[in-house]
Amino acid sequence: MSSGISRKAFLRTTGVTFAATIAGCNSIADNGESNTDTQTTTENSPQSGQQKDNSPTFGNFYVGNADTTSSTVIDGRAEVVYTQPAMATDKSPVVMVPGLGLSPYIYRTTPDGRRGWMEYFAEAGHPVYVFNPPRNVDSGGLDTAALQNSDSASLSRWSIDRAWPTWGFGPEVGDPYEDVRYPVESVDQLVASFPAYASTGGGGGGRQGGGQTGGRGGDQNSTPADSTETTGGTQTGSTTGGGGGSRFASPQETAALEALLNRVGPAVLLVHSAGGGSGFAVAQTVPNLVERIVAVEPVGAPTDPQTVAEMGGDAPFMGVYGDYVDERGQTSRKEATQTTADLAGEENSVSTLLSLPDEGISGNTHLMMQDDNNGEIADRIITWIGE
Repeated sequence: MSSGISRKAFLRTTGVTFAATIAGCNSIADNGESNTDTQTTTENSPQSGQQKDNSPTFGNFYVGNADTTSSTVIDGRAEVVYTQPAMATDKSPVVMVPGLGLSPYIYRTTPDGRRGWMEYFAEAGHPVYVFNPPRNVDSGGLDTAALQNSDSASLSRWSIDRAWPTWGFGPEVGDPYEDVRYPVESVDQLVASFPAYASTGGGGGGRQGGGQTGGRGGDQNSTPADSTETTGGTQTGSTTGGGGGSRFASPQETAALEALLNRVGPAVLLVHSAGGGSGFAVAQTVPNLVERIVAVEPVGAPTDPQTVAEMGGDAPFMGVYGDYVDERGQTSRKEATQTTADLAGEENSVSTLLSLPDEGISGNTHLMMQDDNNGEIADRIITWIGE
């Protein structure tokens, strides 16, 4: 590598090369092992790696491996769903990470069938890779046999009774805010998308209205780690250092996300809710692979100057927040995100907190990537990425 080319620029070049050839790969594991980096292509992905028409390319592949470290229930395998723009581009890839108990569905589409953020970002020229956390049953990193024999792990799944008020749809299920942006008339589609996910005791247990079962864990009645703050006002997952959100960032999840960035980065890292735990951790571990950070109502936004400075090697930071934060009991989480943005802004003036209500945009929810103005929010983020 020429001494005149920075490591980040070099990695960016190799990432663009990877993006141009990914559609033509059936398996791109470097070591030939079947449990790492396997590639799946779609019918629209010609084997030559060239588009047959002007339509985008869609597909999925896997990162990470099945070697366990601290857990025998969740290993390092994670599915990645991707889309490539119809035309070759030199724009930064965008890696999207969903929150706890959510899947790539939240970025791919909306309950009422409109376009999702994957499509909006791809139309703007960004290759998009959506990370499916290993703890999700539909991702690939869950050892079901180990789960059955575990005394400390069980399966959890969101319930609409809990999600409705926590995510800002309305004060209670079936009673939406008058200006709510979420397509609540189609909320059954969102509920159907909720994956079961592994809860391993140290935080991260979702709540199912009547409890949920799995392994020997039996009923899981803990408060969703992705949801709310304690009555004392300290957010679950708040932090003054590297992230109370880090308790949602298992070694297996961060390793898999790091493996993804190693394949496609440097990239813009877009994290949602408890996905901030793994995202912020990886941004510190491989800062050269993170060009910018977009945090949508994150858990664990760091408020320690050194931690913020280490994320992405002083990468620009954008926090994004919707409405009814006080009613949702997430005020201090938003305040932590504002602090992160302020600290990042000391090095990068473009760092900011986009508070939609402060912009005169009301009714946005925790799942703003599916709200009825999701395209407008996507445009604002895309414009910021290009600054």
